[in-house]
Amino acid sequence: MRIAILGTRGVPASYGGFETFAEELGARLVQRGHSVTAYCRSHAIPATIREHKGITVRFTWPRA
Repeated sequence: MRIAILGTRGVPASYGGFETFAEELGARLVQRGHSVTAYCRSHAIPATIREHKGITVRFTWPRA
């Protein structure tokens, strides 16, 4: 199954409980064989990160 995680600053978790939840949930879904993509805010996560714990990282809008 392909799963998208939205509404987070980003993965890896850099702030707050929801980010930690998104990272943990995403990693566990990947372990079960699912394809997980987290859509992150471009100002919160370094541009060099494209994958974390098997979770594909995409940015919601271009960096300035």
